Parts: sequence; structure tokens; C-alpha cells
Amino acid sequence: MSTFPEESPSTTPDATARRGITFLTFAFILSQFYRSCLAVIAPELQHDFQLSPAGYGALSSGFFLAFAVAQIPVGLAFDRFGVGRPTAWLLGVGAVSGIAFAAAPSATVAMLAQMGLGLACAPVFMGLLHYASEQLSERQYMRVVSRSNALGMVGALCATAPLGWASQHVGWRPAMAASAIFMAAVCYGVWRVVRDEGHAEARNVPMGAMLTDSARLLGMGSLWLLIPMCVAMAAGTAFRNAWSGPYLADVYHLNAGTRGVALTLLSLAGFLTAFLLPVLVRGTSLKATIFGWGVLSMVGGLLLWGWPDSGIVSGVGLMALLSTIGMLHPLVMAQGRALIPAPSRGRGLGVLNTFVFLGSALTSWGFGLIANAGHTRQWPEADSYGAIFLTAGVLVGLALVPYAFSRTSAAAQPR
Repeated sequence: MSTFPEESPSTTPDATARRGITFLTFAFILSQFYRSCLAVIAPELQHDFQLSPAGYGALSSGFFLAFAVAQIPVGLAFDRFGVGRPTAWLLGVGAVSGIAFAAAPSATVAMLAQMGLGLACAPVFMGLLHYASEQLSERQYMRVVSRSNALGMVGALCATAPLGWASQHVGWRPAMAASAIFMAAVCYGVWRVVRDEGHAEARNVPMGAMLTDSARLLGMGSLWLLIPMCVAMAAGTAFRNAWSGPYLADVYHLNAGTRGVALTLLSLAGFLTAFLLPVLVRGTSLKATIFGWGVLSMVGGLLLWGWPDSGIVSGVGLMALLSTIGMLHPLVMAQGRALIPAPSRGRGLGVLNTFVFLGSALTSWGFGLIANAGHTRQWPEADSYGAIFLTAGVLVGLALVPYAFSRTSAAAQPR
């Protein structure tokens, strides 16, 4: 399936760009799978590795912590060397880590493998954004990236019912080993096809100066109005990617196969939201769409806090509303991209992405601490998850306040 909308001959991307974006989109599909897969197999992992809720929270946060730490170095590499080579090398690390995770004899090995997978997935979406911004016009960029973002949800879908079925019938280890083989294949494709060279200006700048320039980006006040929203997106995505499965198992006692079906609905909601958001942008504006959808997601989290065990249908529906805040990611990046000078764009997107995935790591770990506190104090399971939902809703609400004052530009508001 092509990731490109129909364009006139004069604006159609060339074949090399088309193939490059296609392979990066496939890599993003795998990245979404690895971000989401632990939610479905969480009870099995807790059993096999003898993990407490806090231990599982630490395991799930390892992926996102490595993802976050890698963002600025990866952005620097993109500016200096292009997207292709750094991404292919890290995808290679991911293929090895995927096998290590599938064969992990202990929680320690599983944690290290998750960190390796986080490093592997770290360059994928930012690389897609960066490569597309260099190869496409502004008008093409928003549409192609939005479509690639939607296609990425295929990976999240594969991490739901199909993974739940495989886990129930053949075990989670063979399923995860198969995903590592796909990682190796995508690594080879990116290595062969994505052959960009980075910015000449960035290549001629000493490494120390590039690091200093990266630090200066943190001084941009306009980015700090976006950064809380970057963190808040994690409140929804961390729950979907790590804690939605335990919630369905602990509160509604669903087995792996049924959990997979329920989580498929969450991924379908994300898939549809990814297509809907660009329509809303064209009908209103980029900033209004981000703010309005953030409010809806906050409402979903607060309603779940009030009624965490009201029923599977309402629970899954409200979880979907909360988790779709993660689909704002490309829109927030597009708004930030318009504020960053072109030679520093890789590093600038890296700064924003650092906070997105640092937020995912901290919230996933924090949700584990909340669940563990509830377990220690013998709270009803629904009350423990209610506290998690309240935390998620409050994080989104706090982020909306500075975001209301954020700056945008014509380039970030395509119509």
C-alpha cells in the first residue's frame, strides 16, 4: 500500500523518496508493534519473570527510557549523516535484541533486551519525519506523514488480537522471535534504500559545536510551550502500550486472547483518529485540533477515574478516547518543526521526541508504582486503576495550560 496521496506530475515525489518513505513506514509499523506488545502479554511476563506490578512497570519503562535517551544523539546523527545509516545500524541492534527478549531466561535479560529494542525504534518515526521533510513539499509533508502515522497503527493492531492469539496458543516467545525476523528484514531494506547524506552545513560543524547548538534549542521558549504536551501524550500512550492489558486482566479477568480482541479496538480507534485529525486540521487549524483533542482525551481519563469498573464496553471506549492523544504526535512535531531552523531540525525534533518518550518511561514506571501501592495497601483493583486514570487526566490538563499560549506559523497550519 502506497503511503503517498495522489499528486500532480509536477509534485509527485521521485521514486527514491517514495521507496525510502515506504521502508521507513514499515519500520514505523514494527516500532508501533514493539511499543504496544507488552500490554497484551503482561500477565504472562509477570508470571514467567516473577514480576510485581512495580517490576513490570520498570520492565515496560526500559524500552521508553532507552528510546528517550537516544533521541538527541539520533537527531544529531540525522543532521550530520542523514537518516539511512543511523537508522539501519540501530534496527540491526533491534533484530538482535528481539531474539534476546524472546529467549530471555530472566527479568534482567528481558530488561536489557527491551532497552535494545527501544534504541532500535528510537530513530524510526523521527527519521520518517526528518526524511519526509527533506524530500517533500510542505503540502505533501503533512498528508504523507499523517498517512504513514495511520499505517503505523497496523503494528499496534498486530500487537493486539494476533499477538494475544499467538500467546494463548503457541506462547509469547515464538511470537516475539518472529517479530525479530521482520526487524532484520526492515533493517536490510532501510540500509539499501534510504541513502540520504544529511546537511552539508551540519557535516562541517565540529561535534562539540553541534552538541552546544542542541543545548541551545532547550533555550527556545516556544518549544517549552510544546514540551508539556509532548509529556502529556505519554499519559495516554503509556497506558495503552503497557497497562491496558493488566487493567483488563485485573479488573475484568480477561484471558490473553480476549484481551487481544479488546485492545484491537483501541488500536482501531487510533487508526481512525490518525485519518480524522488531518481533516480536522484542514477544517479548523493545527493548534485548535491539538488543543480540542487533548481536552477530549483528558475527559476520557477523568471519566475512567470516576467509573473504572463500569463495564468492558465503556471501559474500552473511554480507554480508546484517552489513548488516542498519542495520535497527536505528528501534529505536535509539525508545529515544532516550523519553529526550528532547517540545519538543526533533526536535533530539534530529537529534543521534542526526548520529552515524548521520557514521559512514556516515567508514566509507565509511575503507573507501576501506583498499582504496586494499591496492591500493598489492598485496595480494590478498580481503585488502583482509577488512581492511574486520574493521574493521566491531570497530566493532560496541566499540559493544556501552557499549550494554549504556544506559537505556530503558516507552515504548521496547512489548509
